[in-house]
Amino acid sequence: MRLKKIGQVKATTFKKQFDRVYDFWKKKAENEFNYFDDLKFIKEHNQVFIYLILPDIDDLEQIDPNKWEGDNC
Repeated sequence: MRLKKIGQVKATTFKKQFDRVYDFWKKKAENEFNYFDDLKFIKEHNQVFIYLILPDIDDLEQIDPNKWEGDNC
């Protein structure tokens, strides 16, 4: 699993206003990153870091270079 950090908030704000914080970062992920899956939250040192969960390269379908035709690369 690979992660891409998109932001951070104070842990107290995250705890008190979870719905508002979640909705803000979910909309930001959809609008700016075209990402529609779940977000991951990691708490460290009174901060909550917000991440997108990206698929591993091994999970993606491998492209066979032998199937490339002409300029369709």
